[in-house]
Amino acid sequence: MRLTALLPLIFVAPGFAVAAEPVPLPDVPAAVEHVTKATTLAGTDLAKPLFLCRPDAIKTVVKALREGTDQWLEPTRAFDNLYFVGNNFVGVFILRTSDGLILFDSSESTEQARDHLVPGIRQLGLDPKDIKYVIVTHAHWDHYGGAKYLKDTYGARIGLSEPDWILLEHEAPGSLERGEQTPPTRDLVVTDGQKLTLGDTTVTLYVTPGHTPGTVSAIIPAKEGGKTYPVSLLGSTAFPPNLQPNEHAGGLLAYDNSVRRFAEVSRDAGAVGILNTHLFADGTTERLAVARARTQGQPNPFLIGTDAVGRYYAILDQCLLAAEARPLQPDAWTKSFAAKTDAD
Repeated sequence: MRLTALLPLIFVAPGFAVAAEPVPLPDVPAAVEHVTKATTLAGTDLAKPLFLCRPDAIKTVVKALREGTDQWLEPTRAFDNLYFVGNNFVGVFILRTSDGLILFDSSESTEQARDHLVPGIRQLGLDPKDIKYVIVTHAHWDHYGGAKYLKDTYGARIGLSEPDWILLEHEAPGSLERGEQTPPTRDLVVTDGQKLTLGDTTVTLYVTPGHTPGTVSAIIPAKEGGKTYPVSLLGSTAFPPNLQPNEHAGGLLAYDNSVRRFAEVSRDAGAVGILNTHLFADGTTERLAVARARTQGQPNPFLIGTDAVGRYYAILDQCLLAAEARPLQPDAWTKSFAAKTDAD
């Protein structure tokens, strides 16, 4: 059974797939109206997240998983104190403070953390022994896979929200959320609005349910040239298939409420940039490429301005409204794995 026959779904653990779902119906007029608004908002500079408006958006996620997991990017300094190590599917943002490192996500597995993340941190001139916190944006294997290794090896504190600790603790081996990864044991419980201070740096964390029951997002103080620029990291990407909350996901309605609220949080914080550890979802791939190539005096590609940050969240809002207007598809999160697959 080949992966190409197994769409749509939300996540696929490596080597596994879920049962096939029906081909999505043609889009409904109410959804088209929201897609049109999102496209207008995107203009030419924020087109990347528009794939989330499509009925078959999950194909983009699966394509990134299949093709991007083994495509490792050059470790990159995005700001004077903020770095990225990862592949073309998912990665880790590393925040340097005067008293150590805060990581956002942990790579997909122990092997990735050991063989790619840690060497990448060293390549950037940082010491993995300085990792003090790993904030896991949500309880899926591709975000917490390396957390246990980082805790066991460097003593890092691992943080998730209470709902996502519960989700993680109930994930069965081989499930869509866990895959074959060993999760970390319960540690730091992230609360909504929590301020995490390490040395000279304070990060504000927010619980933004939707993609999972307790996804965590953050306002991060990025520094460059002696100035501090608040940037907005959204902990979610793919839309869940359920409208209302269930044990696997907060649901579309909660996701939209979270997006609207976090847009306000970002506006109030004066956020001038956006981040997502699934870098294909918001244009981070292209911004990292520019960051690697830029010379002294050239503008930072992550500084897109408060207006663009607001438009980004308005795009997500419209795409979520489009998803809510469509007939719901069966809940792929609850299906058992159908078969091993050669994802060619």
